[in-house]
Amino acid sequence: MNSTSPLTIGTVLPHVGRMLLLDELRDHGPEHVSCGVTIRAGTMFCDGVHGVPAWVGLEYMAQACCAFSGIEDVLAGGKPGIALLLGSRSYKSEAEWFPLGAALQVRAELQMRDESDFVAFACTIQEADRVLARGDVKAYRPKDVLAVIRGSR
Repeated sequence: MNSTSPLTIGTVLPHVGRMLLLDELRDHGPEHVSCGVTIRAGTMFCDGVHGVPAWVGLEYMAQACCAFSGIEDVLAGGKPGIALLLGSRSYKSEAEWFPLGAALQVRAELQMRDESDFVAFACTIQEADRVLARGDVKAYRPKDVLAVIRGSR
């Protein structure tokens, strides 16, 4: 990421308040994004003892993928749009918990994008040089999410 970039995680994600799970936008390019989250006692889903259950990692990955799309939206002069998580065929974590104090890097690599706005990403969650989780994320970025929700698209 360019050090003079005005982009922050809050400007590229539509999530607000406690549902904004990622702390920072670390790096981005035409086919990747890297975000960060530090596990603290007040972190959403943290139990205050063990940390955050590893299954939350799939949502960290989904938000990183949404940040990728949000960067494109903001750079094009718009606001970050809503993407719909379609699912994941694989998510594997090496641990049951992301422990208190862990500084996680969540990386999403674009694998596929089609003309209908369906996207697929390969994602990892790392702490330092250790990969803690891997997964894939499939999502849909409709131009009019409300039309999709109403069933008119």
